[in-house]
Amino acid sequence: MSDSMIFYRSWSPVQALSFDLDDTLYDNWPYIKRAEQWLTDYLKEQVYATAHLTHSQWQAYKRQVIKRDPRLKGDVSACRVAWLHLAFTEHGMANSDASQLAQEIFQQFLAVRSDFEVPAESLALLQALAQRYRLVAITNGNVDIAKIGLGSLFELELKAGGQFRAKPAADMYQYACQQLQLAPQQIAHVGDHCITDVAGATKAGYRSIWLNQNSQQARKLQALPDIEISQLAQLQHLL
Repeated sequence: MSDSMIFYRSWSPVQALSFDLDDTLYDNWPYIKRAEQWLTDYLKEQVYATAHLTHSQWQAYKRQVIKRDPRLKGDVSACRVAWLHLAFTEHGMANSDASQLAQEIFQQFLAVRSDFEVPAESLALLQALAQRYRLVAITNGNVDIAKIGLGSLFELELKAGGQFRAKPAADMYQYACQQLQLAPQQIAHVGDHCITDVAGATKAGYRSIWLNQNSQQARKLQALPDIEISQLAQLQHLL
């Protein structure tokens, strides 16, 4: 794919930019893989009651808690705590002890999961964009935004869970409009995912900018973005 921006609709200026985080501002896979491995090792080495459980058995607990409460599918933090708690109680722990341990382990997992720095070029781009646009983070993930160096750049940080359904549901998109006191069409959302970012933002009335780094075919889209880019740095053209 060329480095040119592809415009699917005529572009008019916006006042704010919202950003997906994972796989948009950084490659998330190495960090989540490392955190998952840490959790696997910790559970085997430090939690005797469940040390014998296999990966497939842990996955079964995850499916079980989602079946009981489908809302957990869109709340990665609550879901992880829930399946840890379920496994612990089913292997003899008292409910209160299981709750405390699940929370403690999750906090350690989150620290490992957030132990990285956003690429310098992404930070520099955001700093430049912040001089012209109001910036918002809208993510289905649970990374600690402050720990990875983004805390001072976003006026608003929204994560799926609690009162917010995960993207592509409109909850976080609508809430951002309310907090910024802007109409949806005054905000452009930048993200890599065809459904959660492009379709979700478009349905919510936002302008959308699709970061297509892997040369995905546009026919896979449920909704066309306003702009398609292949590199995040191309957002400099909005300056």
